[in-house]
Amino acid sequence: MSIIFPGNYVAHLNAYREQGVEAIPGVEFYRAVGAVVLNPDTKGALVDGELAAGDHTAYILSPDLRQDDKPRVDKPLVIPAGAVVYRTAISGPGVKSEGGTAKIKAATGLPTSVAITADADGYYPENGAGSVLVSILDGTALAGDTDILVTTDEVSTASLNPSAGACRNSPSALIVEVCYYVPAPGPDAEDAHIPFAVEAGSGT
Repeated sequence: MSIIFPGNYVAHLNAYREQGVEAIPGVEFYRAVGAVVLNPDTKGALVDGELAAGDHTAYILSPDLRQDDKPRVDKPLVIPAGAVVYRTAISGPGVKSEGGTAKIKAATGLPTSVAITADADGYYPENGAGSVLVSILDGTALAGDTDILVTTDEVSTASLNPSAGACRNSPSALIVEVCYYVPAPGPDAEDAHIPFAVEAGSGT
């Protein structure tokens, strides 16, 4: 994991690198983003071009976009034990539902959850949906590592709105976001500026 500070917080936090920001002294904040990708060339989810209703593992996608050779593979989105979750969100770009909703679900339970409902044409709202922001520093820590699942109530397919006739290659995914924080580690020797000992006879 790597921690950045407000002075150099100039880009999105990198979920794959488990990158956080210490915006409040003593607290490390993280924005984890994962996806269920609807692409027949990608690991996992589609059967005969369809994403079935049910629970699907959200993956933090590798920054290596090649499909044939990935030095860094996709990895499941897992929120660590001790984390306090204060926001979740979901969107469905390039995804068409046969009806119903898609929602974030955690295998062991999250204190926040959010659902997104397809419009009448089967497509999800462009801006997705997010949970109500709770008091950031007033929450319950997760007792254990928590796998993030996406639960779909209906069959979903990869489809752009409007379609250009190339939906198979569209960037189609159910994208989930989990914002959480963990306590920062205790102070170390650099924080206290502890001087090094001087060897005998080396002084002036």
